[in-house]
Amino acid sequence: MTTGLRDDDHPAEGVGLAAAAVELTRRVNDLTLAWLAREPSPGFRLLGSGIEDIERNLAAAVEPATRRSVWSLQPVITFDPRNHMRSADARSRERGLDMRMVTTERTLLHHPLISSEYPMARVGPAQFQCILVDEAAAVVAGPNDERGFQTAWLATRSDVVTRVASLWHETWARSRPVLPPGATPPFTPRQCLVARRLMVGTKDAAIARELGVSLRTVAADIAHLVHELGVSNRAAAVLALRGGISTGAQPGAAPA
Repeated sequence: MTTGLRDDDHPAEGVGLAAAAVELTRRVNDLTLAWLAREPSPGFRLLGSGIEDIERNLAAAVEPATRRSVWSLQPVITFDPRNHMRSADARSRERGLDMRMVTTERTLLHHPLISSEYPMARVGPAQFQCILVDEAAAVVAGPNDERGFQTAWLATRSDVVTRVASLWHETWARSRPVLPPGATPPFTPRQCLVARRLMVGTKDAAIARELGVSLRTVAADIAHLVHELGVSNRAAAVLALRGGISTGAQPGAAPA
């Protein structure tokens, strides 16, 4: 199966995107060093270190202050059963925010439920991890801290926000929907919840109680997951959800 856009299809554009991502990385690294050295760095501050800290601060500080749009570039997204941003994302959708995301084809291997949990997502050459907020601020990935944890930084200064906006628009223009036009996501919201509970070892009876459904419904949802993931049993389904198995066809992935 062929899979969409490649940089060698548009080499000049690919080089331009890569150069922009490298330049943005360089600028963020310079500002990070200045911040660590306690040098003045107006409009640039640490948002968090480590996924849980970053997600907590995004949900507590960034999401409530957002008024119009949340546009993100996420090079790789894995299926995390304990993702703390799901509730914040739900609030953003309920508030009517314009939510867009571009990820890469690699995510289709690491997150088999991507088109069901993020049907608005697109696939394209996302080469830098960032979020553009209201086109006025940006959350950008920085170098790992001394403990080895990823860092995220909140920038309101124009030299960063302008670069992020330019990279976002160029990447968006070269992206395609993760879900084929007119297609229905392969998994329902409840089946995605069942998959999350399955990954952390929750028993079927506990899943049924928590979701308020019958054991038969939970069994049917698990059977659907196993079938759509192209595996033979629930243990293999858990491995596939963790990105440990490359299934034959990615559920809901848009064809080239």
